[in-house]
Amino acid sequence: MILKRKNSQGGTPELVQNKYLLAIVILLGLFSIITVISAIGTYRISIEGSRHLLEIRATDIAVNLGFTLERLGLNPDLFRDLVDSDRWEYLAFLALIDKDRTIILHSNEKLIGRRVNDPTINQVFEKERIFNHFEKLATGEVVFILDFPLKLHISDVNRMDSQGDQMHYVLPGYRQKTLEPVPALKVFCLRVALHPYPARSIERRAKFQLIMILASLTLLWILALFFIRAWQKNYRLEASLAEKERMAALGQMAAVLAHEIRNPLSSIKGFAQLYMEDGPDPYLRQDMAVVVEQADRLERLTANLLVYARPTELNLENFSLDSFCREIVRIVQPYKKGVDLQMRCNNTIVKSDREKLIQIVLNLVQNSIEAMEKQESEKKVIVTVNALDDGLEIVVEDTGPGFPEQIKDEVFEPFVTTKTKGTGLGLAIVKRLVVAMDGKIRTKNRPGRGSIVEIYLPWPEED
Repeated sequence: MILKRKNSQGGTPELVQNKYLLAIVILLGLFSIITVISAIGTYRISIEGSRHLLEIRATDIAVNLGFTLERLGLNPDLFRDLVDSDRWEYLAFLALIDKDRTIILHSNEKLIGRRVNDPTINQVFEKERIFNHFEKLATGEVVFILDFPLKLHISDVNRMDSQGDQMHYVLPGYRQKTLEPVPALKVFCLRVALHPYPARSIERRAKFQLIMILASLTLLWILALFFIRAWQKNYRLEASLAEKERMAALGQMAAVLAHEIRNPLSSIKGFAQLYMEDGPDPYLRQDMAVVVEQADRLERLTANLLVYARPTELNLENFSLDSFCREIVRIVQPYKKGVDLQMRCNNTIVKSDREKLIQIVLNLVQNSIEAMEKQESEKKVIVTVNALDDGLEIVVEDTGPGFPEQIKDEVFEPFVTTKTKGTGLGLAIVKRLVVAMDGKIRTKNRPGRGSIVEIYLPWPEED
């Protein structure tokens, strides 16, 4: 029978606690995912918005320049004056390029007359629409460039001087053919380059906001993990206190049982043995043998209850592992039941609680022997005891059926057993003694080849 504590919600405390923790983690995870998605979306919108801001500013400059050039003509000083002035902030340079890919106006006069071979400018003339991109200059600076298709009605004669004479601008690639203005519609590519300072400022703020959100989520997860660990620690403390209270109650019950059962049980067993040995009726002797057997079983049960329930105090002593293993073999010899017991120990001198170690190994060996009781194949138990640098290692292997999967994680709980005559206290006593010695225990199943129980006991601290 498997006994478990249940709470009012219909589940074990461990299961209920895990459900609460899982719900908290799921909610926190959903919140984190939504927050991250929102932050990334905001960051992308900010990046797009910063580029859109540059595009709007560059377009505004291009349109205004279009009106200015239409009104004033191709003044070679215009672009330079605009870049040097504060009229348009963040303006890097201006250029006007004709269909021959020749720069006819530029804020840098040294570049006027040069030909350019730029795929973007080619597309501007082919498709007559706006294109924009970022470009790295020879100085290493990255600027935002907008190429704007500009249609102008211009002539080679632009305006009159103060004496009323016509002034002519003879530009590279242009020849003065007449003194009379001959308006013509021409398509140019107006290139506007802006310093991306405002956009970079927006991007930095968006990146800072994203980093702060991610840092806040990280801090939230750290606090949540700290809270979960504190909750688990508090739960383990409460469970430990409850276990101690339960063990105290069980100890009191065991003491009462031992006092109330042992005396009459000894009398029953004594009279039964007397009738079994000296009784004239053979049938009566058989019945008395059953009484004696069941009395022995009750004695073992009360003894196990006392061992499991009484407080465990360590009695340290120095002893040889070799003599320890020989004693295990001597004790197990009467009830091996055809099992091949192999002890692998060395002659190392160790300091530990010898009696508790004997109890641990005997319970494990007895459990393995009883598990293979009805087995017809090879029956073998191998006990390995190794003295390590930091503790004692005990490994018990057998060739039995292994631990049933449905109770594999509960075999060390009291009263958990698959045997019809078992009390379910043998392995529970093992775990209690191992925990009392600050050790660790774990089990392994080898399909078709038995089970393995591994125990690690650290060396006790010197006073």
